Amino acid sequence: MRASLSVATKVFLGFAVVIVAFGATCAYTLLTMGELRQTVTVVWKEVIPISNQLKTLSRQLKNAEEFLALKRPSDLQWIQNILPSLEPFNGPQGLLNAATRLDALATGGEALSDADRRELAAIAERLTGFADGKALSDAIAGEGVDDLADAGAVLASDELYERLLRRTLKKASLGELTGQAPEARASVRALRRLNRELSDVIRALGGPIEAIDRRVTDDERRATLYVLVIASGALLLSLAMLWITLRTLRPIQRLRAGARRIAAGDYQDRVSVGSRDEIGQLALEFNTMAESLQNRDAELERQREALLRAERLAVIGKLAAQITHEVRNPLSSIGLNAELLEDELDELSDPAEARASLHAINAEVQRLKSITEEYLHFARLPKPELGSVDVGRLLAEFLTFIGRELAASQVTLTTRGVAASMDGGPPPIRADGDQLRQALLNIARNAIDALATVTGPRSLEVALEPRAEGGVRITITDDGPGIDPAIRARIFDPFVTGKPHGTGLGLALTHEIVAEHGGVVRVVSPVRDERGTAFVIELPADARPAGI
Repeated sequence: MRASLSVATKVFLGFAVVIVAFGATCAYTLLTMGELRQTVTVVWKEVIPISNQLKTLSRQLKNAEEFLALKRPSDLQWIQNILPSLEPFNGPQGLLNAATRLDALATGGEALSDADRRELAAIAERLTGFADGKALSDAIAGEGVDDLADAGAVLASDELYERLLRRTLKKASLGELTGQAPEARASVRALRRLNRELSDVIRALGGPIEAIDRRVTDDERRATLYVLVIASGALLLSLAMLWITLRTLRPIQRLRAGARRIAAGDYQDRVSVGSRDEIGQLALEFNTMAESLQNRDAELERQREALLRAERLAVIGKLAAQITHEVRNPLSSIGLNAELLEDELDELSDPAEARASLHAINAEVQRLKSITEEYLHFARLPKPELGSVDVGRLLAEFLTFIGRELAASQVTLTTRGVAASMDGGPPPIRADGDQLRQALLNIARNAIDALATVTGPRSLEVALEPRAEGGVRITITDDGPGIDPAIRARIFDPFVTGKPHGTGLGLALTHEIVAEHGGVVRVVSPVRDERGTAFVIELPADARPAGI
């Protein structure tokens, strides 16, 4: 049998080829970009920052020149604040600092061409010459500040500017500086001369920047072309390896489709994979798993049917026993009263007593009817018919409905948060309003029966509040004697009751209704001072019947 490469080996070889191809492309790209980076670094980190600093200095000089016109009362104060901060020659943005940096680039800029270095050296020499020469002396000649220099002496531009600055600031601090003062006029002319020199230098720096930019653009275009050619070859090779890899992994799609069918409950289909690698072995294991699941599902279905049948028989047995017990005594009473009625009717000596016996018969018949209907209701609880239910409105209507029963039992009703959604109550939920009303009625009547055993004041509180996760919480609290601890844990089980004549189905029916709505109902007893019972019903915003 011919040996077959494993899936891991095939994928590894494919990715190895792709990595080698793109590694070669990246290596060439990095080498080319490294050469371009050196040139671009010189432009962006050295030449352009110098040009920008000189432009910033030029704007500052123009601003100072505008204030020296002294057209506004506040200009004098601005002059005293701005002029000391200007250092056009020796400051961080000054001409001499720029000259030093340009000279360093001209002598040590390996990424620059010889022509670029010569231009930068010429610009540095020009800046140094301007600072050391008498350019400013010529600019302010005739403005009445010739006494700044000693007789017969010629000051360098930077020294002359410092002396002119000090005199101008002194006049300004004394409040004697005006727009026509010799110091103001001389300062304006000096600033203009400096600005003109800065503008010339900035334009001169544009030449090397443009030349370097053109060279970088040409190198970038050439490098991009080479990279595209190499990358295209690598891409074609990668696509070929990708096709081979996908062909190798294509059986996984069939396995995924089979897994989806298994998840949907279809255990009959099997996956066919002809390869002998790990995927082929996985397909065999998958088919074995599907067969096992099919057998297990059939066994579970059989067990479930048996369990349901046993549960039905158990419930029917309980119902039959309870109904027999509940019906036996009323039937005996009915028989006895019927015999008495027969005797009375034969003699017709006491019609009133005959009518009383007949009334007793009717009462027992009605009680039997009520018991049997409650059993049937529990046994045939329908699925809820969902719709939008405003729980606040439903509670308000329900409390109005049982108002007479509460009044007849002398029970004081208090509510908290019971309001329709339009009046500030919780938003509507999806539920079956009739079934919720039945659940509430079962709890309320249990509370009324419990309160009937209490002497003195009797109270019932109904509270409604929204849940943080959506939906509502309904709490019904009474101050009755509480639930017997012996049956508290089983209070929602069928046929469990603490009342002498109760069927034990009311709270069981309530539990089923709430569960069918996807909610929970719990009991708290005692509530306070060893008395009282509280039933808490929590319903989600979107109730879904079981099985949906």
